[in-house]
Order: sequence, then structure tokens, then C-alpha cells
Amino acid sequence: MHPTFKNSFGVPVGHTAYSRKRATVTLTIIILNVLVYLITSYNNFFLESNDYWASIGGFIPSLISEPSQWYRLITSMFLHADLFHILFNMYFLYTFGRAVEEALGETRFLLLYFVSGIIASIFHAAFSFIGGPLSYVVPAIGASGAISGILGAYLILYPGTSLVVGTVLFMFPIFLPIKASYYLIFWFAMQILYGYTKAAGSTAVFAHAGGFIAGIALLPLLVDRARLSQFKFIEHIRTLPYLLFGHYRTEGLSTTTKIILASLIIPLLIGSVFTLVLPLGQGAIKSVLVQYNYEGTSFSDYLVVQLPNVESYLSDASFDETKILLARLYAAKLLYNKTYANRELNLSNLSLELPVNVVLGSLTKIINVNTTITYFKGSYDNDGFLSYGEGNLSTQLIIIQGYEIYLSYYPISYNFKISSSSISLSNIIRYTGIVSFVVAVTALITVFKKDKELTLVSEYY
Repeated sequence: MHPTFKNSFGVPVGHTAYSRKRATVTLTIIILNVLVYLITSYNNFFLESNDYWASIGGFIPSLISEPSQWYRLITSMFLHADLFHILFNMYFLYTFGRAVEEALGETRFLLLYFVSGIIASIFHAAFSFIGGPLSYVVPAIGASGAISGILGAYLILYPGTSLVVGTVLFMFPIFLPIKASYYLIFWFAMQILYGYTKAAGSTAVFAHAGGFIAGIALLPLLVDRARLSQFKFIEHIRTLPYLLFGHYRTEGLSTTTKIILASLIIPLLIGSVFTLVLPLGQGAIKSVLVQYNYEGTSFSDYLVVQLPNVESYLSDASFDETKILLARLYAAKLLYNKTYANRELNLSNLSLELPVNVVLGSLTKIINVNTTITYFKGSYDNDGFLSYGEGNLSTQLIIIQGYEIYLSYYPISYNFKISSSSISLSNIIRYTGIVSFVVAVTALITVFKKDKELTLVSEYY
């Protein structure tokens, strides 16, 4: 699951708030993102990154309650799924980031970027209940949560700047001038609409929306008032000829913009309230970390499981190799077995014929697969689910060609370690919901009470 900006109604190709000096932090962030992308995608000819990196560095909502996994809040911002993903993200960062960096200064801009990205991930976790249990284990990657914070800050600082937006209509490119406030509010509205209607597919649109209002909420806390006053004076001098001829000018956002923006923030506020007062969680889940060596290659994978229907979740693992390993352990009753609750188990040199369900169209066949467990050591929790296990397993592969099923002649071998923990979905939703609520309320206050003192280029001319 990765956020991206391709769901906007056109791409801005310029604006009237160009920075007057080199935007060092913005350019540095872009360079770092590009370098990380080159490292994570070189073995795929730089067209897309390897899933391995998303599994070890992507933000996984179910792991937010584990402090040892908080590093993902940062690493996820530097990972991108494919060439278009990073292209759009870095383009939007370059287009809007330079002006915001100049207004805030380097250090404050950096804080806005990273804190917005972290809050974006928190929003993604808070609203994952809309997508169901699987949403809590799918890695979210991309810088667009943090960049959305830059867009939110840009909306408050420069609502009256003019953008030139390029889009395609009936195969013809069209370029239209539009106010920044109109463009950004429309984009924000699309994220909320896509999120609540589940129309965005795997795109983490609530991370977009959360990052956007985080940028609005954080701006009054991070802005340098003295620096802002200097920029306001420069802007006043620049527009002085209009004032001399008596042209009416009001600072800040227009009343219409405030009403529309508030009407878009309120659904997020209501959603946050729901997470606090309604039992949206579906009980506990098992967050499972699977690490193994397969044919000389190391893998790390995560999945979420809800008891008792363990088998139905195994296909959600990122890698086919993981699915095979877990399917064999489940068939051997070593992954989940109520009779092993609060017990430890040691096995060695165990040969089995494991029944595996194979679906061919509308038919389901049971195939017995030869599997050898060289050794296995495991301990089980109160539910009889494997809390920690390690071992070596060799098994045949099932090969499907059309409607023909074959078993591989040579077995494949795994050296594996599996660990799991029980996580309360209700707690994840509730605690992330508190943060979402506070950010949404603060953003509303900024829109209605702080806009005049923060805006550099008014929406009125």
C-alpha cells in the first residue's frame, strides 16, 4: 500500500511563490529519496523496488504498539514502490517545498516535513478499520504523507498564488491557471472521498489527508514570527501599487475557502471521534514476523492473523515463499494448535505427508505433499498459536500447469524463525484516534483563527 499524488486532477507546472535562494533541505530530501530508490530497485532495472524493502521498512499499522518497530515511521518515508511513485512525489515536493522552506527556514521546514509524515502514518493506522483487518499488516510506503504536510502549510501560507495546472483532455494537453487554494482543496477533498468510499484501492489516502491537516496544524507552532513579519513586509511592498489605487484587500483565507476546508476536516474529526467512542476493533490479532533463508536468499515478511480462521489469512503474506512455509506449518498443526496452549514443543527428523488444498477454478483438490521437519523448537501462547518457533523444513513444491498438478521431484528447504505477538486492534484504533482528533481540532483552529497572521500571499487581491 503506497500513497501517491497521481489521484489529483492535474499536475501543477509552476506557481508564483518561487523561492529566492536555493532550497537546501528540499533538494537534500529529494536526493536522499532518489538514492534510496536506486538502492532498492537496481535489481529490477530501476522500474520498481523489491518487496523485501517494504517488508522491513514500510509502516505496518499493527506494529505501531511495539516501540522496537517505530523506526518504520521514518524509513517508510524514503521507500517508493515504482518509478512513477517516486517521480510524482519528488515533483510535488520540489514544486511546493521550496516556497515553504523559504518561509519557515531550514530547521523548521525539516521538522514540519518529518512530523507531518509521522502524523500521516498515525492517521493511516487510526482509519485502517475502514479497510478491515488486512489493512493493519499491509506495509505503507512513500513520502507523500510528509509532502502532504508541505501542501497543507503551503495552502495557509500562499493561498493566493497562481498555479498553472497541466492535464489531458481527449488526448490533448491543456494548461489552466488556477489559484493554489482551489487546487489544494480539491485534491484534499478527493483524498477524503476516496478514503471513505474505499475507491482508492491500495493507496493510503488517509495518510494523505492526515499529513495535509498536520501541516496546517503544525504551522503556527513552527513558524518564525520575526521571519514571517519580514516576508509580510516584502509582500506588502510588492502589492503597494494596488493599494494606492484603492483596491480592497483582505488578508488570509476567504470565508468561502474556510467553510469548504472546515467541511472537509470535520469528516476526519468525526472519524476520529468514532475511533474513541465506538467498539471498532475486532478483538485481538496475531502480528506474525516470519524470517527465513530460502535457497540461499534471506527473507523477512509480516502478516496478520485472527483466530480461529488462520488458514484464510496465510495467502495475505507478501511472498509466495512465505505462503508455502506457513501453509506447511499450518498443515502440520505446528502454527496453530489449541492442544499446545502454554506448551513448548521439540521435534526432530519427522517425515510427514501433509494435505494441502489446491484450488483449480471452481474445484478444490487435496494434494498430499511430502515434508520433512529436520528439527523444530516452538513455544505457544494461551490460544495455542506459535509465539516463537525455529527450525528446518524441507518440502515438495506443488506445480500447476493448466488443470494438471505435479509435485516437484527435488524438495526445497527452509531455515526459519517465526515470532508472534497478540495486539489489541481496539487499543491501536483508540490511541491513534486521540492523536488524529487533536490534530483535526488544531487544524480547524488554525483555519479560522490563525490564517491572517500566517498568510503571506492572501487569497484576495
